[in-house]
Amino acid sequence: MNNFDLSGRVAVVTGGNGGIGLAMAEGLADAGADIVVAARNTEKGATAVTKIQASGVRSTFIQVDVRDPESISHLVESVVEQFGGLDILVNNAGTN
Repeated sequence: MNNFDLSGRVAVVTGGNGGIGLAMAEGLADAGADIVVAARNTEKGATAVTKIQASGVRSTFIQVDVRDPESISHLVESVVEQFGGLDILVNNAGTN
């Protein structure tokens, strides 16, 4: 029995296009979760999605600015539309 089997789950990782966020996204993908990389930088997001998809899970990038409530609403609506729901949220995005 695998206690970390996340098959069939959908995870959103804000700031998932690099650093700790990308590592979290890759770990969740390795456990079987489908991954939504949510961040501002589209180019880095596309690169992250390509890496994550190598795990054999579905993954997509959705551009989001976590400082903007409308952008967050768009993120959630897009995830539900594309994946049918949301099970895991990693709030990793940071600002400085």
